[in-house]
Amino acid sequence: MQQNRMLRKERKMSEADATKFLLGAKTGRLGLCQNNEPYVVPVLFVYNPKADVIYVHSSKKGRKIGMMRANPRVCFEIDEMSNLVIGKSPCACDVVYRSVIVFGEVSFINDAAAKARALNMLMRKYGHGTSNEVTPEMTHNTQIVKIKITSKTGKENKK
Repeated sequence: MQQNRMLRKERKMSEADATKFLLGAKTGRLGLCQNNEPYVVPVLFVYNPKADVIYVHSSKKGRKIGMMRANPRVCFEIDEMSNLVIGKSPCACDVVYRSVIVFGEVSFINDAAAKARALNMLMRKYGHGTSNEVTPEMTHNTQIVKIKITSKTGKENKK
């Protein structure tokens, strides 16, 4: 895992912990930029650690898709905040958290069989035991976005 300018190096998350967190997190935030205009949107996603890619489903049109077509470089983030640690003064407080930030390049999956495989991965993650499989014929109204990870950093405070 590439570490980019992490100030609190003692909070560096291990590669194994970052992978486990990416596999289990429920919601990600996708950061996009076009014409110097930033945009962050929450998304459902699935992480494939073997290929080191994240799959996101979307409609075929909209702001998110337009921005990714204009600029395929993206940032993706997951986080979990838990307890506030009260200090002796307001400035001495801390928070227990973990987060992973990914940078990557987007491509669009248009092959129906490949889209069905990605959608079935998403269904296994979010479908709560749904046994119905997505077939290639069902995918024509859905866009699958593949984020090829170029770097990622994980950070946590376990206090």
